[in-house]
Amino acid sequence: SENEFDETGFSNAIQKLYQRPVTSALEGAKQPVRRLSASERRTVVVLGGGVGGVVVAHKLRSRLARKHRVVVLDRSSEHLYQSSLLWQAVGQRRESQIRRPLSRLSKKGIEFRKTEIEALELDRKLVRTSSGDLHYDFLVVSLGAQLAPESVPGFEEMALNLYDSRGCRQIHDAIERFTGGKVGILITEMPFKCPAAPYEAAFLLESFFRKKGIRRKVEIHLFTPEHTPMPVTPAALGDAIADMLAARGIHYHPLYTFTELRPETHEIVAAGGRTDQVDLLIGVPPHRAPEVVRASPLLGTSGFIHVDARTLRTEYDDVFAIGDITTVKLPNGKALPKAGVFAHFEAEVVAKQIAAAISGKKSQAEFDGKGYCWFELGDGRAGFAGGNFYAEPNPRVAMRNPGRLLHWGKVAFEKWWLTRWF
Repeated sequence: SENEFDETGFSNAIQKLYQRPVTSALEGAKQPVRRLSASERRTVVVLGGGVGGVVVAHKLRSRLARKHRVVVLDRSSEHLYQSSLLWQAVGQRRESQIRRPLSRLSKKGIEFRKTEIEALELDRKLVRTSSGDLHYDFLVVSLGAQLAPESVPGFEEMALNLYDSRGCRQIHDAIERFTGGKVGILITEMPFKCPAAPYEAAFLLESFFRKKGIRRKVEIHLFTPEHTPMPVTPAALGDAIADMLAARGIHYHPLYTFTELRPETHEIVAAGGRTDQVDLLIGVPPHRAPEVVRASPLLGTSGFIHVDARTLRTEYDDVFAIGDITTVKLPNGKALPKAGVFAHFEAEVVAKQIAAAISGKKSQAEFDGKGYCWFELGDGRAGFAGGNFYAEPNPRVAMRNPGRLLHWGKVAFEKWWLTRWF
């Protein structure tokens, strides 16, 4: 499994990149959404205040009568715009700039509870939390993938976590002090969310050290178990990224089978006993489903929740799952990348289906597999790729030539996102 967002304004430009969607026979649950009496008061519970959770809550609130409840539960009081963590790592953003209070959802008529989700009793349609039990008529699981650095001995002693805000703050402090040596970017295992991020980090770091005037004193190495960058996309795209890495003097190590870290000697150890010593290590930790999902019957054999590729329904009545917590099988047997853009579009589909069911109607809304992302290259430049991931036999994804305009498009999108939803 290996890969950001949309609304009016961005849609028209992005649509030009897409091919016509191709219908594919995808595996998944086929449970129909029940039609309900429109006169009854219903409760929709959304687990998670990330991209998918925030969008589905907004879309539901705009489609449902006020008598119906939309409740968002999250252990954190804030939404973190994770796409901007890379900019935080190189000092282009402060943490406060990319966080928003989830309590602001109440202004839109959405209930928010900061609480720990302790258990899911699907047969009783009940969510157990640290602040009390909550019954639901419909449940949307959007808890994302949980980072598990503790599962790699030595990770927390030796590596700085590229995928959380604290880690990115530490990365910035470290590169500001750095005077030369070997920098490693290590992907410990797959799947991991936003598959472009480690490659973007390499380009941003190379640009940072060049502007600092110490590039000749720095070696940058990227170690990954993937055979090519972003392997779910067409081979030409991965080859283009690999060529750009080489052009910038970034050492790329694909099919790197990581086995352990040795903090005492600052070594990364691979299968066969190969060791690579680094002076600074930036890591992508293993990703897991949150414990509440792992302890529930929703967990699939992939370690995440299996859903129908088009409807995002699980095997349980009135339970949907979206975003990084899911595994969606593509026609070529690979998995849909874990990325915010898919969580966003899936959320819109699920909101339409639930709203129709509550209104006593049937919805034809389906997720079509389209998605896109910006690709940061440093020096104020970015690329942009998008297409149809449900195309057969393989995803059809096109990449536009990198430039400064695309970088500013990503900046504009960040501002739009944080204003639009909060």
